[in-house]
Amino acid sequence: MNNQITNQNHVLHTDIPGFDVLLNNGGIPRESALMVAGGTGTGKSIFCRQLCYNRIKSGASCMYVSFEETKQRIMKSMSSFGWDVSEYVSSGQFLIQNINPLDVLRMKFGSLGGSGSATELSSKITPLVIPKDFHPEIIVVDSLTAIIAASITKEKNYRVYLQQLFSFFQETGATSFLIAETSPFPTRFSDSGIEEFLADGIIVFYNVQKPEGKINAIEIYKMRYGAHDKRAVRMEITPQGLQVFPEKTVQLI
Repeated sequence: MNNQITNQNHVLHTDIPGFDVLLNNGGIPRESALMVAGGTGTGKSIFCRQLCYNRIKSGASCMYVSFEETKQRIMKSMSSFGWDVSEYVSSGQFLIQNINPLDVLRMKFGSLGGSGSATELSSKITPLVIPKDFHPEIIVVDSLTAIIAASITKEKNYRVYLQQLFSFFQETGATSFLIAETSPFPTRFSDSGIEEFLADGIIVFYNVQKPEGKINAIEIYKMRYGAHDKRAVRMEITPQGLQVFPEKTVQLI
């Protein structure tokens, strides 16, 4: 019984219908850094926003960093699923930041030219700014793809930024989710390959063409600190958010 209680304290319950049962301990290992990968429109951002809403309702603080959408658009998107976060944003419990990825590179590296040694660049980096006395349980970065696009000719800068970002997450004690855009059926989950090596877990979203039409699926591809179901299973995007069906296996090919 004591072991069961200890395990529960060390996992993060998403409370997304059907998802937590895919993990043997009933949730995601806390303080993990996870990639949320998949093609366009497969439910990656919905998953992270639904998770944030569920956790702030339970009293936790969350931080959502967007390199693509404004705070207003994110709040409007969440409201369309019935997740009104205005009260939590106003109280400071839910922090939404919109950052221009080009500004990130300028702030962290001084220029976009890619000059300087890796040691010099590393000394300049604070990957994200968390307000003093704000201790988020969850940090979402939406998305790494935007940073890749901004640093397409500055590969050294991007690699240094990623290494610092993952180290930063470890220091915060938060459970972090980094969204990455991929091909519909990826064999790699990032352009550089660094993200998937550094990540503690990878959750993959699919849109699968079947004779009856396209269906959504989700797979826990990797989870470093927890045993999990290794199948891709059916998922639906409903007016209330994501619904996962663990009993319905999906053949991807």
